[in-house]
Amino acid sequence: MFRINQNEMDSSFRIPSSIVDKHIRLANEHQLKVLLWIMRNSPDNPDIDEMCKALKMRADDAYDYLQYWVLTGVLLCDDSPAPAAAEKKTPAAAEPTPAASHASVVSPTAPSAEYSKPSIQEIAARIEESSEISYLFREAQIKLGKTIGYDMQCVLLMMHDYDGLPVEVIFMLLDYCVSIGKTNNAYLSALGRNWGENEIDTIEKADEKISKLNSANKVWKDFSAMAGITNPKPTKSQTEYLAKWNGTYGFSSDMIYLAYEEMADHTSKMSFPYMDKVLTGWHEQEITTPEKLNAHKKAFNDAKKETEKPSKEKKEKRSASYDIEAYKRATLNNDLHYERKKKQ
Repeated sequence: MFRINQNEMDSSFRIPSSIVDKHIRLANEHQLKVLLWIMRNSPDNPDIDEMCKALKMRADDAYDYLQYWVLTGVLLCDDSPAPAAAEKKTPAAAEPTPAASHASVVSPTAPSAEYSKPSIQEIAARIEESSEISYLFREAQIKLGKTIGYDMQCVLLMMHDYDGLPVEVIFMLLDYCVSIGKTNNAYLSALGRNWGENEIDTIEKADEKISKLNSANKVWKDFSAMAGITNPKPTKSQTEYLAKWNGTYGFSSDMIYLAYEEMADHTSKMSFPYMDKVLTGWHEQEITTPEKLNAHKKAFNDAKKETEKPSKEKKEKRSASYDIEAYKRATLNNDLHYERKKKQ
């Protein structure tokens, strides 16, 4: 049997009952820690730097954790309006039904390029209605090695509800991003949307995609070393090009470098679109190795020389008809005839 040690109650501070009644299940441990520290030390004007030092956390993480309490109306922020009105709604209005919540996340009229982030209440409703979403959030924290805040919850929920990625595919996406050291919200969101648009929605498709991406990363390492490029990792756009050249066309880093040299001969700026045109042309002509490329260039040069021969011979023939020396020799053997000019 447990009971409170009354001696500890001599020094206490107030905590809103809603923290236990409503948020203790939804908020993670770090979100609860920052709130408790603020309520204990300085509820009106907290020193965030001091809090970070006491709780041994980074400032950007702390602000992420505090965002949860701002969005729920527990904390007020001077540069954002207080959501007090939302807290005064009737229970039916304040807590949307699962169906309504899901509809707000996946709207058939939502634009293809942009979609709005779900609210804290919508995320809470999805957790309540779906054990799969709850499991997604828990496992994502383990895979990412950190507690996920509101923004990351939005990214994961959008991958599932809007981009149409099953939970197991999202886990594979997270594992890949961790392996390449890119786990920021923007990169995860962009990659999730790309997978959704390309219908990478099964384990088999995800495994094939990741294999191509890993191969592209290896090609980048080899190609960048040859070209003297110092960027340790390709951009998202460059990765897509590399995946196309290596995964779809089957070009090695050697061939990609030769396309880079071709590009460098014609432009002073790095241009992956230019290289793409070169490599697409080679692919269509089935030029797959440096040896085949050399043979193709030799055949092209030989054919060019052959086409230039007739015009060269014609030029020589035309030049011979105007040979001054030959004309002089011919005129030496001819009699000279003079005609007197008639007077007018």
